[in-house]
Amino acid sequence: MKKTLLALGAFLLLFAFTHEEPVSKLNGAYKMSRLKYPKDKDWVTADDRVSIKVFKDGYWFVGSLKKGNNELNGIAGGTYDLANGKYNERIDFYSWDSSAVGSTIAFDYKLTPNEFQQSGKLNTGKYPDYELKEVRERVVPTEPLKDKGLEGVWKMEEGYWGGQSRFGEGKYKGFSMLKIFAYPYAVYAYYDAANRKFDGGGICRYQFDGKTLTETNELWSWDMTRRGKVEPFKITLTNGKLIQEGWDGKLREVFAKAK
Repeated sequence: MKKTLLALGAFLLLFAFTHEEPVSKLNGAYKMSRLKYPKDKDWVTADDRVSIKVFKDGYWFVGSLKKGNNELNGIAGGTYDLANGKYNERIDFYSWDSSAVGSTIAFDYKLTPNEFQQSGKLNTGKYPDYELKEVRERVVPTEPLKDKGLEGVWKMEEGYWGGQSRFGEGKYKGFSMLKIFAYPYAVYAYYDAANRKFDGGGICRYQFDGKTLTETNELWSWDMTRRGKVEPFKITLTNGKLIQEGWDGKLREVFAKAK
């Protein structure tokens, strides 16, 4: 009996140290409200600049603009899990410092219905032993999502934007394109994790009625003059694929759900 109890205790202890929580626990979009980095003596209240972090089904994305919202601050993303009471963040693209790509950071975290907090240390060539603490408020939509058909994480299979630019060819050879729909935000990035390359990305608020995707740009790293521009796209969902068309026939993108 004593041996049975000891064995049970050892099993429960092992389970406690290896327990993983569902990644969907974090699903949503969060805007920075307070932060504390090494240069800050005390907590700093975030200004009105765009700084959005999105979690969806094991994938994460963060993008921010500098004060004034006219210039890119940075974009990063990858995958995550929740294990042993930690938020474990794997980095696939990181515009601030490419040496961060491929690393995993174990953050302490706290989640409430309205807030997400994380704290931990980044350790890269540009940011050695860099302690960051962030508090973000959940973004609450101002209207209901009309159709949930786009919600989730998608990866591009085909892309055409007019002229000679095609996904998988030229400068996009070997690249991945990730797009996450986490209402009210859609976020995306073009990157090559194997070679630590990052091309660009964006953040927009979105609405979908089952046929038309409407995006309102908040960050488009290639050209910040597009901030605030509202763009409609024709959407076709067929055989597990998402086909997005627009720009007067110049844009056609085909996505499949990320695994």
